[in-house]
Amino acid sequence: MEFYGDYHVHCRASDGNQTVEEIAEVALQKGLKEVAVTDHGPLAAVIGVKNCDVYLQLRKKINEINSRDLGLKILLGAEANVRDFKGTLDIDKEVMKSLDILIIGLHPYTLPTSIADGLNLFLQNSLRHLGKKERAKAVKNNTIAIIEALSRNPEVDILSHPGLFFNVDIEQVAEACRDNQVLFEINCGHEYPEISDIIKAERVGANFIVNSDSHFKKTVGDLKYGSKLVESLGIKPERVVNSLHMGGNIEWKRKMITFKYS
Repeated sequence: MEFYGDYHVHCRASDGNQTVEEIAEVALQKGLKEVAVTDHGPLAAVIGVKNCDVYLQLRKKINEINSRDLGLKILLGAEANVRDFKGTLDIDKEVMKSLDILIIGLHPYTLPTSIADGLNLFLQNSLRHLGKKERAKAVKNNTIAIIEALSRNPEVDILSHPGLFFNVDIEQVAEACRDNQVLFEINCGHEYPEISDIIKAERVGANFIVNSDSHFKKTVGDLKYGSKLVESLGIKPERVVNSLHMGGNIEWKRKMITFKYS
């Protein structure tokens, strides 16, 4: 399967090792029509942006590059962090308005909104290796956190690497993606989720997006893992929104398909 764009890429604003210009250069070399710069939210320790103003600075940079008419559209996104069981994200609503794409996910070392959330979500997740009981509790809590975040934030477009770092009930999460029109990501950088989880997500009717989660120049647009996977599973191109077959007609929540430079 070939792809129209790669919609999960990190630059130096968070934990990526590449500039926006370098991302655009490699994306063009790979034959992509679109690429999204989606840096981590500010409350993920070490890997997050300094603050939300960074996204506004990136918007100006991306608009300037897009104005050169390179034959590639760069979109601005963010990979926001889920902080609690109420769907709280670490990017405020005003900043979201400046984004083209919003990705969310659970990441270790995210600042929770309360001590209780820190104990019951993040600490409990770190205890999942201690036995079946602790793992089951972590899976339940992680699943609740993701489902609440999907249902309470209608701006969300993509759920990043479902189940990575934080085990979840994949069927319940995939159903929530389906019901909230959120794309279930096949993450080529981490080669995740597992094949069995993708099969479950396909069966319940979730739609997919294949992304690189690139942090280095050479991996921008490297979607071979996802291509082989969806082909081997017989997933139809129309279920993979960034397949070349779909021609880039992705209905992002902020309706930025007809992107205008400013």
